Amino acid sequence: MYVTTFYSFKGGVGRTMALANVAVTLANSGRHVLVVDFDLEAPGLDTFDVLKPSREVPGVIDFVAQYLETGQSPVASNFVAECPTIGNQGGSLKIMRSGSKESYTASFSQINWIELYDKHDGFLLFEDLKEQLKKTLNPDYVLIDSRTGHTDTSGICTRQLPDAVVVFFFPNEQNLRGLVNVVEDIRSEAEGVRNKNIELHFVMSNVPDLDDEDQILDNKIKAFQEQLGFQQEPMIVHRYDSLSLLNQVVFCKDRPKSRLSSEYRKIAREISVRNWNDRDGSLEYIRRAERSWRKVDHESILGQQEMLDKIQNGHPKDGEVLFRLGEFKESQLDLESALSLIDQAIDEGFEEPEAFLKRSRIRERLHDYDGKGLALDVWRVLNCPDIPPPMVREAVSLLIRMNMLDRKKVIKSSAVSSLSLEAKSWLADMLEHTNDGLYLAVDLLEQILHTGDLSEKRRETTRHKLGLLYMGFGRCAKAADMFRDGEKSIDELGIAEVFNLAMARWGICEEVELELFHKVVELDLSDLNKYPNPNYNQCMAIAHWAIGENNSARKYLTQTDQGIKSFRGRTEFSCWRYRKVGLQDFSNDLDEIKKLIEGNDSIVPKFISLIKNPVSDTQ
Repeated sequence: MYVTTFYSFKGGVGRTMALANVAVTLANSGRHVLVVDFDLEAPGLDTFDVLKPSREVPGVIDFVAQYLETGQSPVASNFVAECPTIGNQGGSLKIMRSGSKESYTASFSQINWIELYDKHDGFLLFEDLKEQLKKTLNPDYVLIDSRTGHTDTSGICTRQLPDAVVVFFFPNEQNLRGLVNVVEDIRSEAEGVRNKNIELHFVMSNVPDLDDEDQILDNKIKAFQEQLGFQQEPMIVHRYDSLSLLNQVVFCKDRPKSRLSSEYRKIAREISVRNWNDRDGSLEYIRRAERSWRKVDHESILGQQEMLDKIQNGHPKDGEVLFRLGEFKESQLDLESALSLIDQAIDEGFEEPEAFLKRSRIRERLHDYDGKGLALDVWRVLNCPDIPPPMVREAVSLLIRMNMLDRKKVIKSSAVSSLSLEAKSWLADMLEHTNDGLYLAVDLLEQILHTGDLSEKRRETTRHKLGLLYMGFGRCAKAADMFRDGEKSIDELGIAEVFNLAMARWGICEEVELELFHKVVELDLSDLNKYPNPNYNQCMAIAHWAIGENNSARKYLTQTDQGIKSFRGRTEFSCWRYRKVGLQDFSNDLDEIKKLIEGNDSIVPKFISLIKNPVSDTQ
C-alpha cells in the first residue's frame, strides 16, 4: 500500500481535479485505488461522477467522532465504498468520503484536533486506520486529498500518513512563502524518530500557456527550486479553458487524448515510479536508472541503489524485473551480479530471447567459455522466429567469435528464415568480417538472389554485394558474372561496376585489361558529383596506374593517404583485398600500391593471391 497525499498551500490550483484523474488512471491500469477526502473544510471528492460511492457510507469525520465517543478505533472498512464505474484490467476504485451529509457539520465542529492528538492518542488512531486499510482492503494506492494551508490536520496528511506528497502550487510569491515551512516540515520526518523519508513531487498548476519572452515563469521556477530545495523540473498542469471543467469531467476517462490528460498521466507515472511495490513503476525506475546512473551525484547513487535493492527484494519471483535489474548491473560493469540476476530471471520463467542473448554476452565478457552452455543459449535465440535483426546479428556474431558457427543450421534457423529480404541483406552487410562471417554473408545473399519475386533494384544490389564478397575470397570468375550482369554492355555499367569488373578480369587473366580501366578513368573525369572517400581515391589510383597515368595515380594515392589519416571510421573497404580492414591494414595496402606505381611489377593485389590459394569453405 502506497499512500500519496495531494497537497496545496492555497486553493484554486486544481488539486482535487488532479487527484480524481490520477485515481482513474491508476485504477484503469489495473491498480486497486482508495481515495480519501481529508479536505475536511471544503470536501468534494464525491461530487465527481466517477467517485460517487455505490452506497451511502460515513466518512473520515464520522470515523474520528465514533472513536471519540467509544474510545475504540472503528472498523475502517465500514467507512469505505466502491466507485463501481471505474476499473479496467482488474483494477478498482474505492472512496472514503469526508463524512456523511446529515451529521457532517455537527461532527466536524465538535472535533478538537489538538486535543485529539494531545489527550486521545490521535496519532495512534490514524496509525490504526492505516494498518486496517492495509490489512482489510490492501489497496495498491491510497490517494489523500489534503486540506490547504499549514493546519493541524494537514500534518496528518503530509507527514504522518503518506509515503509521498504531491505539492501543487501556482508560481507566485504567496504560494512560495507558504510552502517553504510545509516542505521543510515534511523533509524533517527523515531526521525524526521515525526516520521516514517522504517522496516529494512538485506540480506547477493552472499555468497560463503563454510565451515567456521575459522569462518570468522561468525565473519563478528557479526561485521555487532554490527555496524549496528541488533540482528536477516541476511537472506542469496548464490552464485549460473548457466549460467541461464546470461539469467536473475526468479528462483521463472522457478525453484521454487531450493535453490535460497527458499531464495528469505524467503525475500518475511519477508517483508509481517511486513505489517499489508497483511492478510497472519499478520497471520504469530501472529504465531511468540505466539511462542516468553516470550523471547522478554520490548521494543520489546511494539513494538509487537503496531503491533498486527494494525493487529486487519486492519482486523476487518476477522474471522480467530481475532481468531488467541484470541489464542495469551490466551497464554498471558489475558483470557477476548481472549474470546472477539474469540466471534468476530465466529460472523464474523469463525465457525470452533477449534474456538468453544477454546471458551469453555476459558470459563471453567474463571469459566464461562453457561452450555448450553458451552456445545452447545462442541457439535458443536463433530458434525463435520473428526476433529483431540486430538480435540475430548479435547471436550469429557470438557463434562466429566462439568458432561454433554452423552455417547451414543458421540459414535454416527460425530467426533467419523469418527475416525479410531487406533484413537478410542488412544482416549480410553487418556480419563480422572474418572468413566465417563473410561465407555466411555469401550464403544469405545467394539465397536472396534465388528468390523468385525479387525486384530489379534489389537484384542489382544483391549481385553487386555478392560480387564484392566473391572477390574477397579470390573467386574472380563468379564475381565477374555478378558485375557484368548478363546482357548489359560496358557502356551501361556505372563506374563501380566497371572498376570491379576490371579488377575481376585482372584476377582471371593475370593481366590488366586496358579497355576497362580506360572506361573507369573516363567515368571518373565526367562525374562532377563524385564523393572522393578513401576507398574511391584508392580505386582511382589503381585505375590511373593501369592506363599509365602515374602522376594522376600518385595524386590519388596522396589524397587517399591524407583521407585515411582524418577518417572517422574504424574500418574501410580496401579494393586491394576486397575486404573491410582496419585503418592500419588499409595504410599497408596503400604502401603496396605505391610500390606498384613506382614500377615494382611483382606486386599484385592481395585478392589475386587467393586465386591459387583460396580460402577454404569448410561448410
